[in-house]
Amino acid sequence: MSERTAIIGTAGHVDHGKTSLVKALTGMDTDRLSEEKRRGLTIDLGFAHMEFIHNGEKRRAAIVDVPGHERFIRNMLAGVTGIDFVLFVMAADDGVMPQTREHLDIVRLLGVRDGIIVITKCDLVTVERVGEVRKAVSALVRGTTLEGAPVAPVSTVTGEGMEALKSLISEMAVKTEDRGSGPFFRLPIDRSFAIKGFGTVVTGTVASGGVKKGDEVLSFPSGAVVKVRGIQSMHMDAHAVSSGERAALNIGGLNHREIGRGALLCSAGLKPFMDRAAKGLIVDCSFEFLCDSKSKVPLKDRAIVKVHHLTDETLAVIRLVAVNDGKAFGRLILKKPLLMLRGDRFIIRDPSRNATVGGGIVVFPYLDASLAPKMKKLLPPCGQSDSSALRALMGERAAVDAQKARLMLNLSEKALSEALGDAYEETGGFVVDTERAGSLRKKIVESVAAHHAARPMDAGLSEDAIFSALKKDTGLPALKERLFLKGFCEGLVSSKALKRDASALALPWHTPGSSGKDADIEREILALFRTPFLPPHKEDIAKLKFKKDDTSRVMNFLFKKGSIIRLKEESFLSGADLQTARERLVLHIGANGPIKAAEFRDAIGCGRKLAIEILEHFDRERFTLRQGDLRVLRK
Repeated sequence: MSERTAIIGTAGHVDHGKTSLVKALTGMDTDRLSEEKRRGLTIDLGFAHMEFIHNGEKRRAAIVDVPGHERFIRNMLAGVTGIDFVLFVMAADDGVMPQTREHLDIVRLLGVRDGIIVITKCDLVTVERVGEVRKAVSALVRGTTLEGAPVAPVSTVTGEGMEALKSLISEMAVKTEDRGSGPFFRLPIDRSFAIKGFGTVVTGTVASGGVKKGDEVLSFPSGAVVKVRGIQSMHMDAHAVSSGERAALNIGGLNHREIGRGALLCSAGLKPFMDRAAKGLIVDCSFEFLCDSKSKVPLKDRAIVKVHHLTDETLAVIRLVAVNDGKAFGRLILKKPLLMLRGDRFIIRDPSRNATVGGGIVVFPYLDASLAPKMKKLLPPCGQSDSSALRALMGERAAVDAQKARLMLNLSEKALSEALGDAYEETGGFVVDTERAGSLRKKIVESVAAHHAARPMDAGLSEDAIFSALKKDTGLPALKERLFLKGFCEGLVSSKALKRDASALALPWHTPGSSGKDADIEREILALFRTPFLPPHKEDIAKLKFKKDDTSRVMNFLFKKGSIIRLKEESFLSGADLQTARERLVLHIGANGPIKAAEFRDAIGCGRKLAIEILEHFDRERFTLRQGDLRVLRK
């Protein structure tokens, strides 16, 4: 059980006393607008908080007062998003009314499991009438999440039942549990205003994740970066807020007119959704419809619907499959971006009838159109667990970008790691089927081993060669296959199944060397370099009794090995002679200072031409520096 602040929402028909009830509970009038005062009608959302004592400690609960009139249903939907439990209000004189039913449907579809049924205006009716309303509301909530909820008859005029109601609220508030809403911070904004000396302030109920003072977050859908300068929760300064808490954030970077209800503040990790939003968002969902006696599902496939999510809304095309007894699985193609994450709930309204027709839960918000299966291949989710969702996302794919998987599954790195189980693993930034991963590793090692057998003098097989040979086995688009295979190669090096030699990969035991015919060629070539500082000419090597290609291959091996040094295109020297020349040069300069070419020639006992070629080689290596006719050692 958590000690976080509970968020309570009101629901019920217009003029059933919701605002008066909130005022009686908190002492705060939530009707802020002059029109609300004039008409005695709640139009927009109102916010208040109440205090109570639990186990000797002062606790708080926030209350969101929503309008009851059908014309302000959008505002009502923005308000009930994120509440922990509901005060379901019904007036004793009116009883069950149209918005009573619609609000009950909305609360249920949004997954609100707990609540208190409050019968108001009991001072206006008889005790018998209160009993009738109690029976009516019990019948109304039968089969819903509010079945069995406590019923509190009250009067805000006489105070009757108010203490008992406060006791019920405090008992329910302390039982509020943390929500499993995902790791990514999202604050759906319900109000935005400016305070002189502070700047822009936005308020809302944190839908997921958390934020602290000083953090930089993004505004959705604009992508603007804003800094959180200060935080308040229920008029008290706070260092941080998390999922399920009411928050007022003082932000820098945006004017309050640039960000209002419907926008969100979110963590930078959700930026890929903004990048995707410009191309249109596809969201797979499970749906539940409010069915009447005339129709099992009140919508047809490809119908235009209005989707209400958090504090925003948009039109969308709905695609339906697997329709059964008022439930369905399908897809929403959004007309404008909504930051919908897996597990989010939403409401569907029919814009032609201006009526709530159902709701749903987000299964997959697609960050990449290539990840969205064709409608004819769309299958209902096989379960709500993280592992089953990952299995559904992977389908028959060879691999999925791990960061996209995290975002689409709404999981932290740790949660994704746990969801992998034995069936999948994360390698090189991709989630891949374990069996396929094992097969790819085996193919990479086998390719390297085959290269050693065919070209034993090579240090190993280049990554480019591996990518070319195995890119079709990745099952990934061309731009991603190299990154994917590179991750596997790095993993094999880390596990010491392979070793890296420059840009090549080799088996741990491999040492470049010649064998068979190549060994014979190597011996013949090195024999030409036996006499110190009297290397063969290119023509001498070409006269050997071997094929030109074979000789060139072995020469290249000896160059890489350092056994032979190429001074110029047709001039060579053994590696041993070059080392001797280097040592004698250092000794001479140490004893006598800068050296002339003739002095160097005499020191190593060779011809002038070769001496100059060796000195020029040292210059290119930046081992020596030429100063006129002299050479000095570089520092």
